[in-house]
Amino acid sequence: MATIVKQRIHHFDMLKGVAIFMVVMGHVLAFCVREIDRATIFKVFEQLHMPLFFFVSGWFTYKLDENGRLVLPRLLSRAVRLLLPMVAVSSVWVWYFPHSGIETPFASTFEELWTSAYKNGYWFTFVLFEIVLLYAALRPLLARCRRWWASAAVVAAAFALLYWLNGISGKVGDVLSLTMVTTFAPAFFVGLLARRHRAGFERLADSSTAQTVAILAAAAAIYVSCWPWEFGLDAQARMATQAVSHPFLALVAYRVFRDWGAAAFADGASPAARSIARLWEYIGTQSLGIYLLHYFFLFPMGSVVRGWMEAMNVAWVPLGAFAAVMAACIVAMVLIVIKIIQPSKLLSLLLTGSK
Repeated sequence: MATIVKQRIHHFDMLKGVAIFMVVMGHVLAFCVREIDRATIFKVFEQLHMPLFFFVSGWFTYKLDENGRLVLPRLLSRAVRLLLPMVAVSSVWVWYFPHSGIETPFASTFEELWTSAYKNGYWFTFVLFEIVLLYAALRPLLARCRRWWASAAVVAAAFALLYWLNGISGKVGDVLSLTMVTTFAPAFFVGLLARRHRAGFERLADSSTAQTVAILAAAAAIYVSCWPWEFGLDAQARMATQAVSHPFLALVAYRVFRDWGAAAFADGASPAARSIARLWEYIGTQSLGIYLLHYFFLFPMGSVVRGWMEAMNVAWVPLGAFAAVMAACIVAMVLIVIKIIQPSKLLSLLLTGSK
């Protein structure tokens, strides 16, 4: 019997590759050079990379059966690939953290793994699983919605409920990482609805007017989210503003990476262009493993580096160049480790979420 190999979509893997690289760049600034996370480049990166991961996750979660009905996500499989590595890698991190020498804005203990909203830094896998559960609960309603606006209304109502719950949940909200669920659920559902109503989404992606509106709206919402105190916004209002930016950000990113992938892999594309695209694509295919393991390769750089950067007024170009070089080294080390443990199915599952 022939083996069926799923064909990967170049531009989505490239998007994930760039997004995870930005995650590592941000953590270089936040953890290795402490106190530089107030810089503009860090604040902007913080608004970009995680929404893109949730957008892609939503896109690929959408599936139909042979009768055209929405398929219930495979929750057990998702739990194995998301929650099991979160617990396994975070447990190793709790042991390693005191030896790392780095400082983090959140605690790294077994207690914090279960009670903190940030889950020792491994909140993404936990929050993604919760959002998939939310989609499973909304699926019967979404299945009845034939028009995009009806589906959007269901998602908007779910977001409003999450927003309200987040405001009253207290410590329970931290245990459930409810702030992150509320913030990033819209990006996930944008991906899911964009896939479901792909023809319309493609028309928007191809529209110069829609792209102009999306770029300006995303930029404005990101600015407000980065500096909410200038507008007198509290944490709840900032979270809502972030959610507003996600559909526009997804539309812009989809167009950029779709066109880049089409050009890089087209017949007649230059070998250099294709090689660069292949590199980002490969990084994207390993993005979950990079996310899970890159903390172990962060290292403290001390006050000398911080003073040097502050003397340059934490500007975009020097900070970006420095963070990119350090991130490239860290990603390369993680990819080597992933390749070493790849022959072991158990270790690959526990440490990288790969089956």
